[in-house]
Amino acid sequence: MTDDAAWAALLDTFERALDRGDEVVPGGFARPDGPPPEHLVARAREVLEKQLRAIEALGVARAEVARELAALRRIPSAPVGAPVYLDVRG
Repeated sequence: MTDDAAWAALLDTFERALDRGDEVVPGGFARPDGPPPEHLVARAREVLEKQLRAIEALGVARAEVARELAALRRIPSAPVGAPVYLDVRG
């Protein structure tokens, strides 16, 4: 496979992973030799920007989950069978 085709295939792989919401590229990947061909540079930048946005979104989601877990840890445990009420409005 030429470097041109290898770079195009790598970008295809990254784009498919982003479209599926995969955190990692299934099966890994190998960087083609040399820099990307000039006609693929804009596409590679777009893929990079999408990856950076996905990373940022994962960080936001992680922080939200951490807040929710912290809130759950503050709920006192009750004996089994005891009525439990959780005020979610106030």
